[in-house]
Amino acid sequence: MTASLDEISDYIAAQGADFASRAPDLPFTRGEYADRLARLRKKMADEHIDTVLLTAPDTMCWLHGFTTRWYRSHSSTKLPPVHCTVVHVDHDRIVLIETAGHEQLVRLTSCADEFIGVPDQADEPTVPDFLTVLLSELGARGRLGGRIGVERWSSVPNPAVAEMITSALTDHGATIVDASVPIRSLRRLKSREELGVIEGAAAACDAGLLHLRDHIRPGMTELQAWNLLMTGVIEAGGEPAAIHETVATGPAMPAVHALSSRRPIGRGEVFHPDAACAVDRYHARLTRPFLIGDPPVAFTRLAEVLAGSYEVMESTAKVGVPFRDVHRALRKYFAEAGIEGWAGGYELGVSLMPDWVGEFCWSSEDDSTEAVIEVGLVTNYETGAFLAMVDTVVFEDSGPRFLSSLPRTPMVVAHAD
Repeated sequence: MTASLDEISDYIAAQGADFASRAPDLPFTRGEYADRLARLRKKMADEHIDTVLLTAPDTMCWLHGFTTRWYRSHSSTKLPPVHCTVVHVDHDRIVLIETAGHEQLVRLTSCADEFIGVPDQADEPTVPDFLTVLLSELGARGRLGGRIGVERWSSVPNPAVAEMITSALTDHGATIVDASVPIRSLRRLKSREELGVIEGAAAACDAGLLHLRDHIRPGMTELQAWNLLMTGVIEAGGEPAAIHETVATGPAMPAVHALSSRRPIGRGEVFHPDAACAVDRYHARLTRPFLIGDPPVAFTRLAEVLAGSYEVMESTAKVGVPFRDVHRALRKYFAEAGIEGWAGGYELGVSLMPDWVGEFCWSSEDDSTEAVIEVGLVTNYETGAFLAMVDTVVFEDSGPRFLSSLPRTPMVVAHAD
């Protein structure tokens, strides 16, 4: 059966119209995004920044929702990153500059007020094409000579493109300042709506570990175990993390930083599933040590010490308490247990590839920090001593709240075939 050219043309037009008619898929209300924009503009005013050029994938997602799986951060020189979100301190409009071919993707995932497609002079937009659009937008707002904030700690754009952008802006009289930390600080404390999706991600992590526990068998490879983990996560409403989730054999470090491999998992072998996952790009994290077979006494004791550190957190990590006080309590606990252990965490929230780690970090080894526990901070709680246990913790008025419902014990699969 052969379709005529008219039938093919009609089919493409109908499918295109159906795609274009889809409503934007935004995880939060317009009011939530408006509040974020207002806070960003206030921060800009406080920092005496006239305009910001947001290029980090997670920053753009946080501000107006835009997501894609290709940010061109490590692409061919013929496919440079040519996007940014422009916000002016005295305008309440969000302008997204992106490749023209992404216009419908922007419409589906973003509440930006204005989209400007970068036209290409050949096959794909070049950096000069992008700069023509960017300079025109800034010039129209009278901002070419002002203080322009950029995200120098973002991997997007790459250093070559970042240098070309900076050079073009300074040639037109702009003063470039790094706004990475001020911008990131706006995301540190989570709203009620953000906590809701993080709780969903934590529940999906729980489901992933339980699915792995119920279906793992000796001889399965790390990748097959990872597949079981992610099946449980996805069936529970989760989605992949910003970086590769892993199931890896061996001690917690470096295992939880390793990629899953084709190595079989044998009886009596320690392995760690790092059940990081997201909901609407907001992350949670969960890890328990696994073992197939009868656990050695040393394995059990190490796990008990790690589990006991949670009680130290619950008794000391109160709102208003300096983190260094918590650090000292944790160090004292491990010393008294006779185990060389560690605990700490990093901020969790909205993240897109290539990483999920937020700006704020804390560690039991840090005795100099001036940071104080605040309501709404969300981090992982990571504690290790050869083995590792990891949870997601929300700091609240009532104390730290760990989001996992799983016991703080190893996952021992004693009777697997």
